[in-house]
Amino acid sequence: MGKNLNNGNLVTRPKKLAFYETDRNIFRRMEGFTDLSYSQNPKEYSRQYVDEEFERTDIVGYAPSISYSFDRYTGNEVLADIVKITENEYIGDLMKRRIATVDLSGVGDGSGNAKMREYAVIPDTNGDTTDCMTYSGNFKARGVLIDCIATSDDDWQTIRVTEKIEYSTSAYISVMGDKIVGSITNANGGLNISGEVEKNSTVTFNVKPMFAGAKITLYKMSGSYPIKIASDFGKLNNPNNLIVDNSTYYITIEAGENCTSYYIELTVVEPLPTASTVSTTSAKSKTTTTKE
Repeated sequence: MGKNLNNGNLVTRPKKLAFYETDRNIFRRMEGFTDLSYSQNPKEYSRQYVDEEFERTDIVGYAPSISYSFDRYTGNEVLADIVKITENEYIGDLMKRRIATVDLSGVGDGSGNAKMREYAVIPDTNGDTTDCMTYSGNFKARGVLIDCIATSDDDWQTIRVTEKIEYSTSAYISVMGDKIVGSITNANGGLNISGEVEKNSTVTFNVKPMFAGAKITLYKMSGSYPIKIASDFGKLNNPNNLIVDNSTYYITIEAGENCTSYYIELTVVEPLPTASTVSTTSAKSKTTTTKE
């Protein structure tokens, strides 16, 4: 006999709430709905290879939808908006709306994880009962599913959502120049980079963060003090840095509340000797004849 269920609590349907955006980033609770069923509608790719006796199936996409049905109430902004879309037969961008869902079984202190997506409101039927005015149809996905944080200060009557963003501070860094001995990069993701550069040559620092909105700042150490050289967002290309002696640089990548520092140690080497060229000058002798 299974025992795990005895240690858990049954999650009831009202614990998963849906919120409909009626104003910019104001999502109102979807009340009065008798049906709000989610369908993943996976797109399958099935095939049988000639050397196998069975069929293989993969999921290659999804076409999510939410079937809806509600009793019409006055004074409800969500229902009024869907009725407006239905009765005015909106098309195109006029019937796009965002819906966020929150599982209240895992939230606390007025905030929790949410999923948000843009849907097309596809009306179907209305007025098909004599009990009250009803409307039904489908919300069909027209965008990616976005992980969010939902917050509410009115007992989950409305929410505001903030997208979760992975603020990566990883970056690809390279030092380029004609007088570099070998290559200087952090191709393996290291925080410490080192290499050799010929004396009195110039180098270019190239920085490309993983997070496109990251702030990049390049410093050069002067003794124990950093001197800021350049700063940019998204990427940095800083040329014409003259290397006359052993030098230490460091680069900070800032994204959200995260910050990572990368150190670059450049060691100066004397220029490689080049083959000497000997110039030979031949003198042509001249003979002068003097007539007496």
